[in-house]
Amino acid sequence: MKPRQMVGRLLAMTRIMKLGRQLREIENAIYALPSPLERQVASIAARELDLASRCDPPWMYGAAPEEAGMAWGSGAETGITRVRSDNPQVRMRGIGLWLAVTYYETRETEIAGASELHRRIMRVVRHLKERLEAEDQEAATDASTQPQTSTAAA
Repeated sequence: MKPRQMVGRLLAMTRIMKLGRQLREIENAIYALPSPLERQVASIAARELDLASRCDPPWMYGAAPEEAGMAWGSGAETGITRVRSDNPQVRMRGIGLWLAVTYYETRETEIAGASELHRRIMRVVRHLKERLEAEDQEAATDASTQPQTSTAAA
């Protein structure tokens, strides 16, 4: 293996380790949220994942245009910086951005440890999606059990 390839592989493995540490921070941020805000994060994450899927490549979502052609962009760094904000709205948007970028970044990469990290990210996304769906079902059930008032004159 050439020295350049070794350096590239080392950088990629370091990246996966860094994203793993950040994922723990993301999980702690999500689980520390009150229920209504967790639902908002779920909605934001779903929207961010959809927007990222439209980018080419999707893991460059949130990156500056001059970063095109790089192995990874600055979207995850922007997201984790926002997660550390004191502002809850900024924090929630950061969670959504970080999840979207890293979901796509780890999805098809051959770097050691990336597939396990991707599975962990998928668990968090699935948890948020289930939370959103459960609340939607609960709202639909509540709406269907509300007594209906008649406006017809007697």
